[in-house]
Amino acid sequence: MRSIMSMFSKSPFRPLVSHIEKVRACVGQMKPLFGALEGHDYQAVMEISEVIIKFEHEADMIKDQIRQSLGQSVFFAVDKRDFMQLLSAQDDIADSVEDLSVLLRIKNLETPDVIREPLEDLVDHIIKTANQACDLICELDTLLEASFGGAEAEKVEKAASDLGTAEWHADRKQFLIAQKLFSLDDQIKPADLMLWNEVIKNLGSVADESEKVGKILRLFISN
Repeated sequence: MRSIMSMFSKSPFRPLVSHIEKVRACVGQMKPLFGALEGHDYQAVMEISEVIIKFEHEADMIKDQIRQSLGQSVFFAVDKRDFMQLLSAQDDIADSVEDLSVLLRIKNLETPDVIREPLEDLVDHIIKTANQACDLICELDTLLEASFGGAEAEKVEKAASDLGTAEWHADRKQFLIAQKLFSLDDQIKPADLMLWNEVIKNLGSVADESEKVGKILRLFISN
């Protein structure tokens, strides 16, 4: 792994891109994770969860390096507190995906028929939302070159707004799945109902943290 300090010397945002690559790798495992669950391949669920945990740990290592190196940087293009908030939001996306993968390992969950299609739709939507946030981070060098203004700033503003809309739609999809789950009453074991509820909440957390990335980037532009 390249020295984070050497990345800072080239761009204050290059380390964030290095970190977001690991976050995106976590997100990239969500589709196969739920695919394995749907196919009752619980061994694959365990194996994919381990891959996610590995990527999340690598993201944590980069995050720690960034924090250690931040105090050594003399010049900085943005407020360091905002920078650290952005790093934390990125890291929380990976943390939420990891938490999700751990929940799915607790027991061999069966997917109720009533939520099968809306769950797949929600997972696809969450993955798309998280990847939009990752794409925004990859735009930061270009935004810096534009001095946080002009067409590039407008592009980031629009993308951040789209993230907010995507998060709102995720909330709606979560609510509808929760309604369907709790309508099952005694058709589903209470432990399964509780676990599914936590899974849905953690999926929502991925979208929440993705939206937060957009909000913080708007601070960069406004400041």
